[in-house]
Amino acid sequence: MDGSSDEDSNEPPVSPLSTEPLTSPSTSSDSSSSPSFLTFFQMHTLNMDLFVDEEKSGYHVENKCEPTIKRCRTNSGKVNLNSNETPYDHLQLSNGQILRFHEDDGLYLLIPYWFESNMYVRKIVSRISGSIRQKLKYMSKIIKEEEGYDDDGEMIYYHLRDQVYESYLVETRLRNAMRRVLMKWRNYKMDKRSTDAIDPITLSPAIKPVVIYDWSVKKKFVFEAKSIAIIIESKLLYHEGGFASPRYPCNPWTNLEFTYRQLLSIYYQLKAHGELRWGLTTLRDHNFNKAQWHQYHYSAITIKAIQYAVKYLDSIYARELLEDFIITKISQITPVTEFMVHAYRTALIRAPDHWYLEKWKSIAYQHYEAQHFELNHNEHINKQCRTLYKQHYIFIKDLARKNIIKN
Repeated sequence: MDGSSDEDSNEPPVSPLSTEPLTSPSTSSDSSSSPSFLTFFQMHTLNMDLFVDEEKSGYHVENKCEPTIKRCRTNSGKVNLNSNETPYDHLQLSNGQILRFHEDDGLYLLIPYWFESNMYVRKIVSRISGSIRQKLKYMSKIIKEEEGYDDDGEMIYYHLRDQVYESYLVETRLRNAMRRVLMKWRNYKMDKRSTDAIDPITLSPAIKPVVIYDWSVKKKFVFEAKSIAIIIESKLLYHEGGFASPRYPCNPWTNLEFTYRQLLSIYYQLKAHGELRWGLTTLRDHNFNKAQWHQYHYSAITIKAIQYAVKYLDSIYARELLEDFIITKISQITPVTEFMVHAYRTALIRAPDHWYLEKWKSIAYQHYEAQHFELNHNEHINKQCRTLYKQHYIFIKDLARKNIIKN
């Protein structure tokens, strides 16, 4: 009567990709040409045939589902039931886009309904556990049957082996996909808690950062590439008095051994920064198995331990190792007095870098290397010892001049 028609009173629905708020009506007057709301599954399939009219979709009708009961626990421990919670049937994004959905949307986004295996095949797949070798060994025992029937004569499976293999591959891919999502979420939570990227060794910001996530302590650790490479190398080549005793690399912050995933991440980060060293590179070749790595590189680890101990004399055991060698070789040339033993012992402590002792270190390394590989180089080594001992008196005078010993 006032000039408005029935068509104008019917408002078309809001497009799911519209940037208008949920309560804003559409400006179009043609309700038949306006698109209806899309579910998540319809948007995933991108099939234009799934567009339905407003009356058929049912999304314009107020949701009449019963609200879910929400349990609230008070400070006293008493549980109160709150039924004011209403179910959600739409999602409004920050840019104003509105999406409506129902409970059935998204059920078959990962696995289509026609691919879901039956209960018999799922029970077989659920028993597949252990390492990859054990899984393949288990699946290889599955009989290649064309069809299978139960006691009532109803078919329960067909092509059993193919179905088990396909179901196992789908399950593995789903597990990997969900595991990646979980890892991303955990890393996001740890990134929010992280502080400044300060290397604990150099106590300065990391120039070549190596990031390690540890969910057991829910923290993110940042190290300088060179620092963490030296720490790992020193752990793998750890020795006591020339005897190799390798240890598994651990986190200097928590003193906990690195996991397989952490070592793998460290390896590729150090490789990108150009800071890889012999220990971690060879350990990667053995899949970070320290026992297998130690057994395969036993000789190299032992020689490195002897070389490091004799060269740096960083412990009392290393000094005793070199002292025993020098005194033994001198005793084969001339009788050894207590004064000579005292002079060499004091020199190894107070002047370990003396040129005369450096030559003895070189000969001692050759001796222990030949002894490890069971090589007979005694004649060559004894000849070098006799030649070097001729400079013994110069060494004693030099120690007396520096007040290291009293002549």
